[in-house]
Amino acid sequence: MSRSHHPKSGDLYTPVNNDILDLFDQMRARHGSWREVAYLSNTRLKVLRRWRRLEVRAISMTKLDELITTTGVGSLRDYVWFTADDLVALGIWDKPADNVNLKSRSSDE
Repeated sequence: MSRSHHPKSGDLYTPVNNDILDLFDQMRARHGSWREVAYLSNTRLKVLRRWRRLEVRAISMTKLDELITTTGVGSLRDYVWFTADDLVALGIWDKPADNVNLKSRSSDE
């Protein structure tokens, strides 16, 4: 098995879909406002808004765990988890740009 070179390869992710949006709505219903959900979970309102608007296509296990734990709503077991490379293969994320090796390039001149 080859080692991933994806910059976000250190975590697992689940796509933001209707199930995640429903979870967010349950969190808001329990705590009364998006501001309170953001405060409890140490998440910026702007970031919550981007997930809710589907501007961000996946959420990390680490962040969703923090949201679930601090709000007391949901379970990580309810979601399917993927690696960053899986999300690229599924077409959810774009393939990251290849690194430019400046050291070897300058030594060729």
